[in-house]
Amino acid sequence: MPIVRPLTITNAAMFAIAEAKAYADEHVLAFNQLFRYSRPLYERQPDRRFLWGLTVCGEDTYVCLFMPSKAYATSAMNVQTPEGCRALINFFVGWSLCEWDRCGYDPSMVLRSIVPRLRRNPIPMAGPSTSETASGSQQPVRHMQDKLTYYEIQVHNYDPESQEHTTRQYFANLPMVNADRLFSRHTRCFSGSFTDPSLRCGYDGRVIATSLLKTGWPESNMDIAADTRDECHMLRKITRILGSDADLNGRYPTLVCGGRARIDSGDGVMVDDSVQSILAEVDTEITVHRVHKRLVIEPLGEPLNTVRTVRELIIVLYDVMSAYSAISGRCQILHRDISTNNIIVCRNANGSAHGTLIDFDFALDIEWERESPTRYARTGTLPFMSVNNLEQNENVRTQLDDWESLLSLVCYLGTFGNKVVFSTLPMVDPFRARVGAADIISADLLTVLREYADEASNPV
Repeated sequence: MPIVRPLTITNAAMFAIAEAKAYADEHVLAFNQLFRYSRPLYERQPDRRFLWGLTVCGEDTYVCLFMPSKAYATSAMNVQTPEGCRALINFFVGWSLCEWDRCGYDPSMVLRSIVPRLRRNPIPMAGPSTSETASGSQQPVRHMQDKLTYYEIQVHNYDPESQEHTTRQYFANLPMVNADRLFSRHTRCFSGSFTDPSLRCGYDGRVIATSLLKTGWPESNMDIAADTRDECHMLRKITRILGSDADLNGRYPTLVCGGRARIDSGDGVMVDDSVQSILAEVDTEITVHRVHKRLVIEPLGEPLNTVRTVRELIIVLYDVMSAYSAISGRCQILHRDISTNNIIVCRNANGSAHGTLIDFDFALDIEWERESPTRYARTGTLPFMSVNNLEQNENVRTQLDDWESLLSLVCYLGTFGNKVVFSTLPMVDPFRARVGAADIISADLLTVLREYADEASNPV
């Protein structure tokens, strides 16, 4: 008798999440389970915009909708009543007829798998088979990757001067950073380029990456002209002011193209892909406005923990401090989230390294928001928050808070090194850890501290 193996369903292939309980009064427990199941689906499905869920608790069934900032659920549909059965059937029929975007997916992202025509850098890869040399000895034969798997993504570019929207096709490798939370910005990062990999790709079966695509759902103003927290605006302003400074070239990200993702509203009209456009018929009193944005930025770098020597680390930190001094002083922009995750290492052609300060998601333009309540908001990453942010006090946040984060980062690296993962550290009070770090910091990094002590106290 043949063995029937059970069908394996992976998180990457799931359309919706479901949970069943024996009794109707267990629906809260079922909802909690759905919250837990949602995280791996967001992580394994890079084209996921929102999630559907279903709970069956005794005779009651609930349909749930999970958005980046809020979760929704229907009232109980009792399948033992005609009304409940009718409502549930209507949901299933509606799901079966839904367009791709209404199912929660991003129609502007397509996963492709092809056999490329041409590869660059023919560096052979190790394979299991062998061939015979002229001397008669056996040596392994190297094989190329047969298929190339990549994402084809539409990047909608907005020109604030002409107020025109254009679209470019971006070809990306599988994501470098994935969303792994239910309520968040759902930031994802891809390496890639605008060159079609079906015509030319790397020998390792990857898109030849020249830039970084960043996509996410940050909090935004619905009016694009009044969106003062827009990262595209920050990067355009930085490039406009600092673009002629050759010494800072490559020390800050430059925007190649980007803006708000656009989606067909159903009648052929393109609208911003936002929480509001999705929930237009569900929730008319949305308090947290999130808009789907995509940015293509350069340069493309490596994480901070890839520095090879202490000297390289000092050079990277020096570059980041120089860049931030110009950004805060000449551009009047506060970064507000300086951490090890937002500093990358870029390799020059000769192998040398320089540092780049990235991720202006939480940045604030002082010229636009000089008296804004956001200047008092708590932002940053533990353990690099300033004392003002740790205490959540009512002091206005200034350049000093960013400089304090930078110096805290230097102390952190001098104490724990640059290979430590945050989750492996003991849970200690970050302010106390930072104060104690100065006693055991390495001599090389102390030099950096001394050089920038005056500048940190009196930033430009």
